[in-house]
Amino acid sequence: MAGYFLLGPQRPVVNLATPFGAVDDGRSVAVVSAGWQDAEADIDDVHEIVKRPLVDLRLYQRAEAVLGSEARLREVYRERQDRLQEQQRLYRLRLRQSMLAARRLLRADGDPAILEPEQRHAISQQRALDRHHLQRISAIHGDADSAIADIRPPTLTEHIAEIADVLSGCVTVIITGGNVAVLLNRLRLFSLGPLLAQKNIIAWSAGAMVLADKVVLFHDNTPQGNRDAEVFDVGLGIVNDFVFLPDVKHRLDLSDKVRTALFCRRFAPATCLTLDSGSLLHYEGGHVAAAHGVRRLSRTGTLRRMRAR
Repeated sequence: MAGYFLLGPQRPVVNLATPFGAVDDGRSVAVVSAGWQDAEADIDDVHEIVKRPLVDLRLYQRAEAVLGSEARLREVYRERQDRLQEQQRLYRLRLRQSMLAARRLLRADGDPAILEPEQRHAISQQRALDRHHLQRISAIHGDADSAIADIRPPTLTEHIAEIADVLSGCVTVIITGGNVAVLLNRLRLFSLGPLLAQKNIIAWSAGAMVLADKVVLFHDNTPQGNRDAEVFDVGLGIVNDFVFLPDVKHRLDLSDKVRTALFCRRFAPATCLTLDSGSLLHYEGGHVAAAHGVRRLSRTGTLRRMRAR
């Protein structure tokens, strides 16, 4: 049975060695570092920690080669990206107003018998918008996947076969952080979700985020001011019913209990989990087997320790 280990950023605390020691079988380890883009395969630091032969799958470089040689695939890929960007733009227009209303209601005073049903309804409307957005994203991916299946680009097929061959000799896959959009796009292009699900996975930051059934972007402290969390894409669906939040210490305003409580209630019944540097979540057999330094957002706006279950 595969075990999945989700970590926070590997700076300043580096804890990759802890989960690797639990799955190390002495064989080569596959690495996905596509989120690092042009720095892909610069994995000397990883090798120094695990001290095993590493095989970087080079998904970023492979994607560049495939898209550069397959004109029709490149056209389908670009069309999908354009549609996704437009979908995200329209979603943000609706998101801004619905989140503003929900926050104002959660901060309001009044008769609980009147106020609380309105608060619940505002949150349910936000959930409905998020679900609708995910459905639209899934439809866009479905259209593109169908078009790619019809094209059957030979170069893409060859790379998929090569990657599968590499993975057949590896029990463990390490997925680094980096740009979550780039990482997820490359994993999807090479249809790696089902193959990865059969392996032991150690992933951190963006690598952890893509394993969920949905990817949520969040940052309360951007140079442009507070920004609402937004559903960004469908994840690989390997670890479901969680929203993973790396580096919360620097990205969420935990002093604002209303914003934090709304975050939790909006994505329920999924559990929102923090993955700060030094944290480790072990997921196996459909449940959390262990959690160290991992906290969950509560409906009261506080952080509580996540326990195995």
